[in-house]
Order: sequence, then C-alpha cells, then structure tokens
Amino acid sequence: MIVDVLPALITYLGSISDMADLVSARIYGGEIPDSEIENMPRKLTVLRYAGGPESFRSDPVQRQRIDVFSYGETYFEAGRVDRTVADAWHDLTRVDVSNVLIHSVGYGGAQQLKEPDTGWPYLLRSAIVISDERVTA
Repeated sequence: MIVDVLPALITYLGSISDMADLVSARIYGGEIPDSEIENMPRKLTVLRYAGGPESFRSDPVQRQRIDVFSYGETYFEAGRVDRTVADAWHDLTRVDVSNVLIHSVGYGGAQQLKEPDTGWPYLLRSAIVISDERVTA
C-alpha cells in the first residue's frame, strides 16, 4: 500500500509552534486555495508530490519526493518560512502522524523564484520523505 504522506506532513508542520507563528494554518497540499489568492503575497507553504525513487512491493519503506513552496511578502519573508520548514524536518525522527510512520526527511537547498504571472516571491525546496506503511502501536 502506498502511504499518503502529504496530509501527515501538513499535520506535522502545523504542530510546530514556530511554523504556526509564521503561517498560522496556511499549510496546503497541491496549490494555493482560491480563497487565499486575494490575500497574496503573504506567508504560506504549499507541499506537492514530485515523484521519487522506485518502490518495491517487498519493501514497506517508501521514499517520496515532495516539493515545498514557501511564500512570503518578500524573498526575506519567504526565506523565513522556508528555513522554518527545513528546521522542522531536520528535527523529525521516526514520528507517527495520522497513522503514517515518517522515518525522516532529507532535503536539498532552496531556490529563490518568482511566480511568473503574479510576481509573488517564493522559495522552492525538494525533499525525500522516508515513510512506512507500518504504523507504530
């Protein structure tokens, strides 16, 4: 069974007080909701599935690539959001979130980008999430 790790990551990030202080509950999967568009640019995070290495049926451990888009009013503010996500993942070690066992998150450096249509600044960081279909008891 393939683990749906995105909701677990969103829940985990939402539980981190530094993250809540920056973005409140504005941590989304897939895209920025329409209800947020009129308030942009502002600090929020979007997580998206982005592929990953192969999985084997005999191996319950999965490695999924997740792209993290950290927005802010400026590049500086977007960078604050990005670093807070990276810090939260750096501290994550074998956590059971919503019946998904997340072993760890490895991540690369961030890229500074701008939405082409709107000019909103954001940082993009890719991560490999190691999760498991087995849950802790």
